[in-house]
Amino acid sequence: MPNPPQNPDGGSLLQRTIEQLRSANSARPRTVDIPKIPGSLRFYQVTAYITGVMLLLLVAEMIVKYGVGYSLYAFAPGQGFLSFVPYDGGESSIGGVDVSTGILIAHGWLYVLYLIADFRLWSLMRMSFTKFVQIALGGVVPFMSFIVEHFISRQVHRFLAENPVTTPERPVEASH
Repeated sequence: MPNPPQNPDGGSLLQRTIEQLRSANSARPRTVDIPKIPGSLRFYQVTAYITGVMLLLLVAEMIVKYGVGYSLYAFAPGQGFLSFVPYDGGESSIGGVDVSTGILIAHGWLYVLYLIADFRLWSLMRMSFTKFVQIALGGVVPFMSFIVEHFISRQVHRFLAENPVTTPERPVEASH
């Protein structure tokens, strides 16, 4: 088995990437943005898990389609609710809903939502651009969104523990 690529420090590229994800030295949010971070983190976490699951479904669908030679259809005439139909290069006119294409489209749009959540958290935390790219790649590499979400969430939670969220006191107005 070939050796993984090495960086000048002697560690593998994967080890270096994970170490960069763990590091919190690039986070430097503005004080005014700290109350917005918990909501942004929750949005990121939800989209990371949804995108990760959809990516795994997409990989499974591609294995079934190109490896085994079947597409998944719903409501196909003369078939059950869900049925596997031999894949013929996309020229089938079987009717029904092509679930395989639906998974592909859903993952694409959910990945866009994931990128929006990534950008929101990244901009509020004011992380390095490298971290933004690492988070974005988490949505296109199978299982990586779960790993990246773990490290980023831990980093943000650590930051929030060190810098508690405070809301400014507002005077209470009397109603008439």
